[in-house]
Amino acid sequence: MILSNVDIRKALQKGALVIDPLPEEIQMDSTSIDLRMGESLWSWDEELIQRTGFRVSVGQFNYKELSERFLVEVAREASGTYLIQPHTVYLASTFEKIELPSRSRLAARIEGKSSLARLGLSVHITAPTIHCGTGLGIITLEMFNQGAFSIEVTPGVSRICQLILEQVLSEPEERTTRTFKEQKSPKG
Repeated sequence: MILSNVDIRKALQKGALVIDPLPEEIQMDSTSIDLRMGESLWSWDEELIQRTGFRVSVGQFNYKELSERFLVEVAREASGTYLIQPHTVYLASTFEKIELPSRSRLAARIEGKSSLARLGLSVHITAPTIHCGTGLGIITLEMFNQGAFSIEVTPGVSRICQLILEQVLSEPEERTTRTFKEQKSPKG
């Protein structure tokens, strides 16, 4: 069951859903909450990857080590914005930190916004699930601009994706081995 804006407000009031900072009313839709772009934007250093000839073997790589070696922070424009260039993979964070306590029996999905998708921007490429029991932290967004336009985004302002909340039937057993639990940065 997907929560409506009425249910989302109740969950926020009861602490079953924690969003820091609290969303403004303009961020709420009938069944979702818009989340804003966070403070850093990262991309893979394609030149270094090409030069070293490094390859990733599925199931046999350490993301933290890979990100330390090949992930570079994208410089902001003089205006304080970022340009998301065509044909580039980016990692960004949400401005808001999210927590879904196990007792809440809530899970969530991150989805792109249709207005940006129509420009060719995929905001959460393949991993939309935010598990019940997720501690307070940012959500890393895996983005790819498939379109023709460079897209300007402003940290803390641009509504880049939407959070859709779902009711879980029973309180899940706690899992301690999550790779990206309580993220502080897209680097892991």
